[in-house]
Amino acid sequence: MQLQPYNTHQPESLIGLNSRAVVIHGVGRASIEQIAFTPPAPDEVTIRVAYVGVCVTDLEIVDGTLGYYQDQIANYPIVPGHEVSGVVTATGAEVADLSLGDRVVVECIHGCGRCRSCRRAAPIGCIHRSELGVIGKNGGYSEFMTAPARFFHRIPASVDLRTACVCEPLAVALKGLSRLALAWGANDDARRCAVLGAGPLGRLCAMVLNHRGHSVTLFDQDPPRLADVGGTIEVSQSLDRLSEFDALIEATGQQAALAATLNESRAGATILLLGLPYERAAFSFERIVAYDKVVVGSVGSGPAEFNTALSLLPSLDTSAFTRTVLPLASFSEGWEFARTRARLKVLLAPGIE
Repeated sequence: MQLQPYNTHQPESLIGLNSRAVVIHGVGRASIEQIAFTPPAPDEVTIRVAYVGVCVTDLEIVDGTLGYYQDQIANYPIVPGHEVSGVVTATGAEVADLSLGDRVVVECIHGCGRCRSCRRAAPIGCIHRSELGVIGKNGGYSEFMTAPARFFHRIPASVDLRTACVCEPLAVALKGLSRLALAWGANDDARRCAVLGAGPLGRLCAMVLNHRGHSVTLFDQDPPRLADVGGTIEVSQSLDRLSEFDALIEATGQQAALAATLNESRAGATILLLGLPYERAAFSFERIVAYDKVVVGSVGSGPAEFNTALSLLPSLDTSAFTRTVLPLASFSEGWEFARTRARLKVLLAPGIE
C-alpha cells in the first residue's frame, strides 16, 4: 500500500471539494461519507491528513460513554480523530507562518485565545474551547481537515509523518509529568517511579521518565502489553510492590488500579492521575491526608507540550506505536484492535486505498 502523492491547492480550488471522512452520527452509528469541504477562513489552514491515531476517546464517542456527550457539552455528528499529522494544502489570507507543503501536527484543545486560561497557556480551562474530533470541531478521520493556524506546529526534518502522529499523546504525557514535577519541588533527583497501565499513555510516561534518568517500573496485567518496552524499564504484572515508589502514575482509568494507587502507595508519595474514566467509589481521604500524599490530575496538553514533544520524538523509540497502519475505510477494524488491546496503537491513513 502506498500513500497517494500530496497535491497542494490554493484555497479557491477547494471550493466544492468533497472530503472522504468517518462520521459518527450517534451511539453505534459511524460510516464513511463524502462531506462537503469549505476552504479555510482567513486565519485557518487546511491540511491533507497523512495519519490519524485511533484513541480510546474515539471509541467512547461512538459508544456514547464519553462524559462530554452524556452531559450534552458535545453533540453528534462529529468526525473523530485528534492525533493528526499532515501536509498543508491551503492557507487563509491572513496566515503568514505556514506555507503550502509544510508538514505539521495540530493541537487537540482549541481555546478562544482571549480568556485568562488561554493567556496562561492553559486552554483546558477555557469555557469556550473546542476539541479536535471531540467537541465542536471535526477531526482527522478525513482526507482533509481545517483548523486555526495557531494550533499547528511544523514537524522537524528529523521526524517523519508517521512518527509525528505520536506527538499528541506524547504531549499529553509531558503535561502530566510536568505537573508531577511541580509537585516534587526544586529537588530534581532521580525518583523511583511506578507507571500503572502499559497502554499508549502509560508507556509514553514510562519512556520519558526513563529517558530523564528515573528508575521506572511499568505495571500491566496483560503480558503482551509489557513486551518490547525497551530502555531500562522494569515490567511487572503484580501491584504488590506499590509501597516501594516515590511517584506513581495511574494511567488505566480502572477503579481497582486507582484504589491500589491511593491506598498502597507509601507515605509522602506523589501520585499523578491520567486515566479516564474513573468510576464513582467511596474513598477515605484520610489515606491521603494522614500519610502526606500528594495527588495531581492532568488532562490534555497545550502549545508548550507540543513543542517539547516534537523536539523529544527523535530521542525516543516509538516504533511500537506506528507498526499498524490501516486505510481509512478500515476504521472499524482499527477500533476493534483498540477495544481488544490487540495492538498498542493503530494509525489510519486516509491516503491509502
